[in-house]
Amino acid sequence: MHLVLSTIILSPIECELHSFKTAFDTNVHVEATLSYPKAPAETPIARYANESIQKELHALYDTFLQEMSIPQTEPWDEEDTRELYYDLDLVHFSPSLVSFYGSKYEYRGGAHGSIHYITKTFWDHEGIIQELSLDGLFLPNSREWLFQYCKDYFASHRYGYYNDDEFSWAPFCPDHLDAFLLTNAGLLLIFQNYVVDGLCDEPPTLLIPYSTLTPITNLNGPLGALTVQQLPHLPNFTQ
Repeated sequence: MHLVLSTIILSPIECELHSFKTAFDTNVHVEATLSYPKAPAETPIARYANESIQKELHALYDTFLQEMSIPQTEPWDEEDTRELYYDLDLVHFSPSLVSFYGSKYEYRGGAHGSIHYITKTFWDHEGIIQELSLDGLFLPNSREWLFQYCKDYFASHRYGYYNDDEFSWAPFCPDHLDAFLLTNAGLLLIFQNYVVDGLCDEPPTLLIPYSTLTPITNLNGPLGALTVQQLPHLPNFTQ
């Protein structure tokens, strides 16, 4: 079963939230707000995930403030702005797997800002904790296989940019496979705006059953060790 979804409904887990924000003026108005959850249990994987996310977001925040502290070149007008908004939710928590989903919006001048969808999954396997990458789930050099599979699926279903008979201009490439979540129903790939379709209220996604991925699955990695019961449950969604 393969599903191209127009809307993902992931229920955030209620937990302690941390945020920091600022607003100031140079030759433009600058605003930044970053919000992130704290995994609730005092377990090794919770501490690791919390520290990793906190460190990454503080570095992002500090870099943005440093870049915005100097006058910006070619502001559009006296009301021009520079903005950074980062919002992350905890969507799965277990002793062995912690998953987050969110987005980062950034405006640095020009016609419009950009939004980037973010996923983070941490895995504790026999006391060794790591943040999972897509490449780490599969055998070496499997990204091209996965890209071709997605491309063929979009073309056969005439989805998004692939509704055009001549879709060679579509920008989708292997490097665009960056955001994903492990679910009990399969691997959920999340695509950024303007990769396989135009601007959408929610990102296009593709759910691929694990049985389909068997030829490229690294059985010594997470997909070989985790059971379906340990994976996040994919709630109801709309197509």
